Amino acid sequence: MLGHGPAMILLRVLLLFLLMPLAAEACGAETPCEAGDGAYLAEVPPGAGPHPALILLHGYGGTGAGMLRDRVLVEAALGRGYAVLAPQGAPREEGDKGGAWNSFASPERRDDVAFLSAVAEDAAARFALDRGRMLLAGFSGGGMMAWRVACDAPEVFAAYAPVAGLLWRPLPEACAGPVSLFHVHGWADEVVPLEGRSVAGGRITQGDLFAGLALLRAALRCPKDDPDRYVASSPFLLRSWEGCAAGARLALGLHPGGHRIPEGWVALALDWFEGRAAE
Repeated sequence: MLGHGPAMILLRVLLLFLLMPLAAEACGAETPCEAGDGAYLAEVPPGAGPHPALILLHGYGGTGAGMLRDRVLVEAALGRGYAVLAPQGAPREEGDKGGAWNSFASPERRDDVAFLSAVAEDAAARFALDRGRMLLAGFSGGGMMAWRVACDAPEVFAAYAPVAGLLWRPLPEACAGPVSLFHVHGWADEVVPLEGRSVAGGRITQGDLFAGLALLRAALRCPKDDPDRYVASSPFLLRSWEGCAAGARLALGLHPGGHRIPEGWVALALDWFEGRAAE
């Protein structure tokens, strides 16, 4: 018998710890966390939660691990007290390490709206995150997926911040609302131009950014098409629409670069998310 003395109690605790399954607690920045029909990586700032979260969707053929390797971007978010979640897109084909997002809403591919919702729910419970303060962002193909969630299921996240990603043509007849979205794009982007372009040998065509913004203005019941505010905040040229549906905000940021996440984007996006006006 082990007895009941302090040493025996400590031994029992150690034995229980060694026998506990570690899978649920061990995931994070190195080991993927499973959620829904996929997985994600996570980095959480120090201190007690609940923390807000920035969810970063990688581009076509990319990985969540690749997003976390952008330490300038990740550390900027962590430094603001945000957890960073990096979900993994589904493989494009069997054995492929890179992934892609179902921004076409194809019934033959994973339901990525449901997957991203599962990631948010799992991460909120696992890492003590604030489910009501999650910003879904994405670059390129990830930005296209962020647009799709914002248009089809805006209630899944508090707000959306796509970068260099558009809706696909044909654009939907309408978007759901209300929704808050801040789109950032490079003026010289040749991979995903502002007007969109045909890819895959002409089989699919990217949408026009300004047509997508018009859909959102209609969903948000904005009183007019022209912006209410123009701000030059180097290197960004910013436009925003006001007086739209209660709780909904719409903004556009252009920068002079190409197909990339521009320097300073994290601060700009999080300031907007927190309701701080850019000057």
